[in-house]
Amino acid sequence: MMSQKSGAVKALTGGIAHLFKQNKITHVNGFGKITGSNEVTATASDGSQQVINTKNILIATGSEVTPFPGIQIDEESVVSSTGALSLKKVPEELIVIGAGVIGVELGSVWQRLGAKVTAVEFLGHVGGMGIDMEISKNFQRILQKQGMKFKLGTKVMGATKRPDGLIDVAVEAAAGGKSETLTCDVLLVCIGRRPFTQNLGLESVGIELDNRGRIPINNRFQTKVPSTVPERLPHF
Repeated sequence: MMSQKSGAVKALTGGIAHLFKQNKITHVNGFGKITGSNEVTATASDGSQQVINTKNILIATGSEVTPFPGIQIDEESVVSSTGALSLKKVPEELIVIGAGVIGVELGSVWQRLGAKVTAVEFLGHVGGMGIDMEISKNFQRILQKQGMKFKLGTKVMGATKRPDGLIDVAVEAAAGGKSETLTCDVLLVCIGRRPFTQNLGLESVGIELDNRGRIPINNRFQTKVPSTVPERLPHF
């Protein structure tokens, strides 16, 4: 399965590289930062920099995993949705923090591969905010028949790695009350994604983010600086 996944990723990224070459698009590998209304500086992994002058800048940085305060992701035993696609073996006990669409999707995959999966969700239903309640209830029922367990209306207070490599996860009722400790060998932190808009140099050209970290735009997807145009981000 992992080999097939790697092959698919390689084919897709290779296809994009071919399209770049075919359409005479110059690919600069590095971290891009806006250093002027018509200027981007790319910093390579070795620290070298390349300044690119341009008429227009398209911000297409996408999103990143939302971190959970106090829980450090190492992508080995404490993983994000990225690390959950590259585990070296099937976990014996997998705890998923968050029963939104990504959490239940990945949880169900590892459940069907043999892991015992428990999803801890602050809300009282699966599927996240805005999901149709009838779909949510039926979806939860299907997953429970597969063996997946849910602790709804429950909040995670923290997680601690034990000397034996297992992870203790402290949880309690969202409304307050009884607390308990769950134990697993892999912890999946899956509480959503957020716009990747930090450290892009936006403030240097006068672009201010909204309260959710998004870039305000007009109906032509232009920022307040006419030469910068963000991609259309999905709703978070």
